[in-house]
Amino acid sequence: MASLILHHIHHPSNTHKKLHFFINSGGNAGLAAVCAARSLSYPCTVVVPLSTSRLMVDKLCAAGATRVIQFGDTIAAAGEYMTNILMKDQKEEREGEKKKVEKIALHPFDHEAIWEGNSTIVDELAVQLPPATDNEEEQEDELPMDAVICSVGGGGLMNGLIQGIQRHRRSPRKDIHILAVETDGTQSMNLAISSRQLVTLPKITSMAVSLACVRVSQRTFEYCIDPPEKIKIHSAVLSDAAAARGCLRLADDERVLVELACGVCVEAAVGDASVKINSRKRGRVADRDGGYDGDIKKKRVCASPLACPSDSGIASSASSSSSDTESDIVSDQLTPSYLRQMIPDLTPQSRVVIIVCGGSNVTTGLASEWRERLANGWI
Repeated sequence: MASLILHHIHHPSNTHKKLHFFINSGGNAGLAAVCAARSLSYPCTVVVPLSTSRLMVDKLCAAGATRVIQFGDTIAAAGEYMTNILMKDQKEEREGEKKKVEKIALHPFDHEAIWEGNSTIVDELAVQLPPATDNEEEQEDELPMDAVICSVGGGGLMNGLIQGIQRHRRSPRKDIHILAVETDGTQSMNLAISSRQLVTLPKITSMAVSLACVRVSQRTFEYCIDPPEKIKIHSAVLSDAAAARGCLRLADDERVLVELACGVCVEAAVGDASVKINSRKRGRVADRDGGYDGDIKKKRVCASPLACPSDSGIASSASSSSSDTESDIVSDQLTPSYLRQMIPDLTPQSRVVIIVCGGSNVTTGLASEWRERLANGWI
């Protein structure tokens, strides 16, 4: 978001102008915009859907938003109100202002500068991941990772990851897989892939409000239909309950509390997938596990790499080296993870990066509610 704001600040058409930024958002993009704009001494107004929680509205106000307005059922509806009504309202100008204020709309995901900012995640990975081989020539040619898991709302994060991967690969020797995950009720990308055309959802029915985009960007759709060389894109749709299990896994194993849009990526990596999908690509993953008891280590003996001290890579192989009889029995009973089903070529040595993309719209009380619902058969 800072990349997008700096893009507008440095644009020649805005030289010496007073700028006021506006953004429509489910919450997190708006919070990022306010923080970035305020750090550069610019005002920022945020328009969020009516479904946005009071917690997030309060966070936006506390961060220094000029105004926080709730309107409409979706991020898109909030955006239409912002551009067609709010930004055209002359009362927004301060009385007696000598210099006209330039109102700039920030798109939460569909802009080259957003993608460029997100691509720097790959810059960090290229530096921080240790080499996968001792061969110096191969080190220069390859990013030391095999797959990336990210959630998709409008596609801005995935677009940036793809561009970052392209920038860092000189002579790619292997495929890098991207597992793009949506929740049931936000799956505009999955439906677009299936129909081979952009799809606009009539409404959002998922609790993962940070993914509440009714339509992905044109660039996201193009990447899905015709991905760059040596990049393979896979689409999966998980339930809200599955996303909640991912959140609880992360909370119990790593003491990190995130919202559903983030937890869904964790569950895609290590959660049990019970329904066999028809295709390795573009498949929808169903879910049957009725609950999560929060005790991965005891119940599954390191079935999750989050709970294992070793760098196991994928869930179904983590306990294979144990000499404990109980471990061997449990390992044999494990069903494949969503990741393993969709990308079966992964091995225990494969490197999988899980992008946990923010998630401030969550509380311990909400996590407790998810745990209770899962215990009562939420699927």
